Formats: sequence, C-alpha cells, structure tokens
Amino acid sequence: MLQAVAVLVATSANRPGEADPKRLDEVPEEIRRDAGAVVDGGELAGTPSTVIDLTGPEPRILREGAMPAAEALRRLGAAVRSG
Repeated sequence: MLQAVAVLVATSANRPGEADPKRLDEVPEEIRRDAGAVVDGGELAGTPSTVIDLTGPEPRILREGAMPAAEALRRLGAAVRSG
C-alpha cells in the first residue's frame, strides 16, 4: 500500500548530535508534529545506518553506523567504478 504514495524514509528522526530514537516516543515532538504521517512499527533493533554526504566533491561521513565508514566508502567507490 505504501508503494502507491510518495514516501520519504529517513535514516533517523532526531536532531543533529542527539541519540537515534529506537521508539516513536523518543522522536522529538516537532519532528512528529511536522510529519505528514507517523507509523509506529515498535522498537527498532540493531545499529543505525552509516550516513554519507555525497553532495560535495568528496564523500563525507556524517554518521558511522552498522557498516564501518571505510567499508561503505570502498563499496561506494566500487559501484562508481563499475557504473
């Protein structure tokens, strides 16, 4: 059903520098208030994702997560070279 609508999925719902929420009630109120929809899927398990900013001339690690940054950059480089 969600495939029938435009959906933006973010890596986390927190303010910069704050802990990544694992439960909906840990998401800051202003983020929940400004969201078009909120789906409570229960507590999240695991480690947040690694986030890389690709908007500049060089990739920049914004957050080291489940995949080590060096590995993410290696895979990114391999994908660019093969593409």
